[in-house]
Amino acid sequence: MIGRALGSIGTSQKQNSQVARYRAPIGGVDLRKSLGDLEDPIHCIYTYNMMPFELGMRVREGYREWALDVDAGANSGVHTLIPFDSAEENNVGDKLFAVNNEGIWDVTAYDTAPTQLVTFPDQDIDAGYGTFTHYVNEAEDDVLFYADNVNGLYAYIAGVWTNTGLVTGINEVDVKFVMSHKNNIWFAVKNSTVGYYLDIKSITGTVTPQFFGDKFKHGGTLEGLFSWTVDGGSGVDDILVAVSHAGDVIMYTGAGPEAEDWGMKGIWYIGEIPNTPRFGTEQGGELLLLSSYGIVSMNDLLKGVDTNALLAAMDGTTISAKIAAAIRSDMKAKRDLRGWGVSMVPTEGGLLLETPTVGSEAPIQYYYNIATQGWGIWRGVPMECFTQFKDSVFFGTAEGKVMRMDVSVDNQLINPVNPAVNGASIDFSVLTSYRALGSAGVYKRVKFIRPDFLSNEAPLHSSQARYDFNLDEGVDFQLQTSNNITAGIWDLGRWDENVWGSDSSRTFPTLTGSWGSGRYIAIATKGTTRYRTRLLGWDVIYDTGGPMS
Repeated sequence: MIGRALGSIGTSQKQNSQVARYRAPIGGVDLRKSLGDLEDPIHCIYTYNMMPFELGMRVREGYREWALDVDAGANSGVHTLIPFDSAEENNVGDKLFAVNNEGIWDVTAYDTAPTQLVTFPDQDIDAGYGTFTHYVNEAEDDVLFYADNVNGLYAYIAGVWTNTGLVTGINEVDVKFVMSHKNNIWFAVKNSTVGYYLDIKSITGTVTPQFFGDKFKHGGTLEGLFSWTVDGGSGVDDILVAVSHAGDVIMYTGAGPEAEDWGMKGIWYIGEIPNTPRFGTEQGGELLLLSSYGIVSMNDLLKGVDTNALLAAMDGTTISAKIAAAIRSDMKAKRDLRGWGVSMVPTEGGLLLETPTVGSEAPIQYYYNIATQGWGIWRGVPMECFTQFKDSVFFGTAEGKVMRMDVSVDNQLINPVNPAVNGASIDFSVLTSYRALGSAGVYKRVKFIRPDFLSNEAPLHSSQARYDFNLDEGVDFQLQTSNNITAGIWDLGRWDENVWGSDSSRTFPTLTGSWGSGRYIAIATKGTTRYRTRLLGWDVIYDTGGPMS
C-alpha cells in the first residue's frame, strides 16, 4: 500500500487545458456583422489607436508641436492647412500655410513664430474653412488658389497672396470652392447652382458659366467640383464631377467645357453633404465622396452599385461599408457642425476621415488601410483639419497650433520642462470578434492570455477574456513586473535594472491571468506605449465544461 501510494505521487496528471490562437485582426472593424457571427479571425468589434496594418496591427503615429500661436487675438482654431510644393528644385519655395478665421499664415519652418501673410476682412468664426488647388500654366507661373465661403478667392503668385484682379464675371469674395480640371480652373460661388471656369490654360481673366441646377433633381446649391481620373472603358480620361448640397452627383466627360464632345454622362444620388468643403478626395483612380450614406466611391456608382445598397452598408465593394453605420450615426448627430474632412494620406498607406468633436468627448478620426482593407479608429488626436506635408500628416488644433505626426508619443512639446519624459504615452484598446473555439454552446474558462507585441520595449498592458458578447473595454493595465522590464528613463531608471531603448524591435509574449466563464470568447486588450508597437496576436489557454456550466 505504501509503495503504491508513493508511486501515485509521481504519476503524470491529464492535461485539461487547451490552447487557441487569436491572430491580429488586420481586417479592422466590420459593423455589418452580427456579434453572433463567430469564427471571424480578421475583424474586430472595435480598435482604438491600434490600427489594422501589414504584418499585424500597429499603434498609430504620435504627434508633436510644429508651430505655435497661429493667433492674432481672435483665433478660433486652425481650420485649413495648405501644402505648396513649389516647381523649384530641392524643395526651394515649398510652403505650408495655415488658415484660421483671421487670415493665412506661413507655418513652414519648425519652431518658428508663424507669420500672418493675409488678414481677412471678415473674421467670422466660419472663415478659413476652404479648398485649394495648385496650377502651373504654359508660362510656368506657379499659382496656388484658395477659396472659402466667407472671404472668397485668394491666389499665391510669385510668393505673394492677393485677392484682387484674379477673375471677372463673378465677385471674388463670392467664390467658395476652387479646383482645376484638365486645363481649366473652376469655381463654385455662394448661393448658386452655377459653376464657372477660366479660359483654357489661364490663371486670370473672365469666367464662363456652366449651368448645373436644372440637373440637380433633389435641389441644393453647387457644393463642390472634382476632377476624377478613370478608365471608363475607352481609355484613361479626366472626368468632371459636380455635387449638390442635397447629394446629386453629375458626371461630365469630354476634352473640356468648350469642346464638341463635352457633355453629361450620368446622374446619381448619394445623400446630403456635411458642413465642409473638403468632402471629396481623389487618389489613384478613385474618387471618394463623403455624404450621409458614408464614403461613396465613384467607381461603385459608375459600375451601377445601387445607393440603397450603400445605405444598407451590405455591399462589400464600397470602401466605407464596414463602418457606414458609425458614419451615418455621426452624420445624423453632427452633419451641420464644422470639423468634417476626408483625404488620402499616402504616408500612412490609407484614407483618413475626421469628424467634429463635441464638448468634452474624445476626438475621433476613422482610418482606412488600403492594403488590408481594414478600418480602425484614432482616439485622442485633437484634430481640426489635416493635410500631408514633408512625408507626414500635419494637423491644426482648436488652440491655434500646428502639429506633426511622426513620433511615438502624443503632444511632444517644443520646449519641454523635462526632455526625458516629453510627451504622453499613446493609449490603445482592441476587442476581437467572438469565437466558439470549436464547441458552440459549451462553457469555457480562460486561464491565461499571452499577447505577442513587437516593439523596442514592452508596452504596459492588460488582456482579459470577454464572454458572451460583452462589449466592455479592457481594464486599466498594471505595471508588469514578472515577465517584462519597463523602459529606462533618464533620471528615473536604475542601471542593471532598466533596459535602455534601441532601434531594434523585440517580441514581448507576456503571460497574464484571466477570469470568468462563458460560451463565446473575445479578447479585450488595453495598454499604453511610448514606442512604435505592433500587435501580432494572442495565445489563449482555456478549459471547457458543459452546456449548463
